[in-house]
Amino acid sequence: MEDLDVRSALTDYVTDAEPPIGLTGDAVLAASKRSRRRRLSAAGIASAAFAVVAILGATSLLATPPPPQSPRPAEPAPVKRCGERTAGETAQQLLARLTCTVETAVRSRVAPGARFESLPVPGGSPQPDPFRPTARQVEENGEVGTVYYLDMRVSDDRGAGSIHLRVLPPLYHPITSCDDRTIPETATCSTRRLPEGDLRETAERNGEGLLILETMLGTPTVSIHLTTENTGAVEIGDGAYRPVERGEPPLTSAQLQEIVTLPGLVP
Repeated sequence: MEDLDVRSALTDYVTDAEPPIGLTGDAVLAASKRSRRRRLSAAGIASAAFAVVAILGATSLLATPPPPQSPRPAEPAPVKRCGERTAGETAQQLLARLTCTVETAVRSRVAPGARFESLPVPGGSPQPDPFRPTARQVEENGEVGTVYYLDMRVSDDRGAGSIHLRVLPPLYHPITSCDDRTIPETATCSTRRLPEGDLRETAERNGEGLLILETMLGTPTVSIHLTTENTGAVEIGDGAYRPVERGEPPLTSAQLQEIVTLPGLVP
């Protein structure tokens, strides 16, 4: 199976109204290809308008002192207390472990006092706990597995951003190299082998400054996709404009790597 833009594909196909099984690999792949083509396509007229405003305001901007630096995030807290996969773990225990791992990892890496809220996909309902992943059964070539996903908005004194997590079962086989036709030509891409598996990191920024950082870890038993953006607006359709709401995403590429390699994220 070809590589997936999993977050956008699930945005197209996962809603609360769907039956437990019904998200096929072919459907996800088709949606991912459309989504990759459209993701940064909204620059157009808005980019031109932004350029005019930037030129007109250049003089005043040069005279404006830089904003004060926000406090540095605290050192990442240990997540060993959340546990790892064990034999006989129930579905509820697994979700509790994933929730604990995500919350501990994210809270310890963003600015102190940051606020979190669930970002539901179009047609979906927000989760009461923004750190609790949603579990959805998927089918591929007659095999059934479970995808775990969450989308959250992160807000602090620097503005709003977002974090998106996808944990995929082994029935999917995403490409972990940069030879992936769904990666935009304007994006940067790097890969390396870690003890935990194959790591791929991409970064893409459009003409308006919308920055998308994505890290993917592929292993024989699971693939973990973690994305962070400098907008808190959910992607809702083809070419939909999403405003830049902060200078940089709430997490760095280095922090994404730290999180995807946590053993507690393995179902």
